[in-house]
Amino acid sequence: MFIADGGGGMSPTTLPDYAGSQRKLSVDPSAIPDARKVFSDALERLDEKLRRAVAELEARPWAADPVSRETADRFNQDTFEAGDSAGLTALKAYRDQLKGVVDQLTAIEADYRRVEGDNTASWGRINNG
Repeated sequence: MFIADGGGGMSPTTLPDYAGSQRKLSVDPSAIPDARKVFSDALERLDEKLRRAVAELEARPWAADPVSRETADRFNQDTFEAGDSAGLTALKAYRDQLKGVVDQLTAIEADYRRVEGDNTASWGRINNG
């Protein structure tokens, strides 16, 4: 599966400069439930931090002078408004990639379960439920 495009069967998307090249993720079928949990947990933690960041990260001029006002404005511009180079934009794109991995692992697991059921040879003893 390709993290950036949500899976090998889809056409690749144009990646922003900060994304680097596509990476392929190979997961043994018996490890899919645990891998999905790892990515889901990371997604939950990131979602919480992004919610707080949007609400709390905006800088305000701390000294009510021109220097602190200019610094706060520049920080906010770079963090929220600088298009693809904005820090928050990069974090949201990372979040979308994590969500894509979780969705793809969920779909792959459902396909394996549909085809193989809970076959011990396919899933291993740990995930045989």
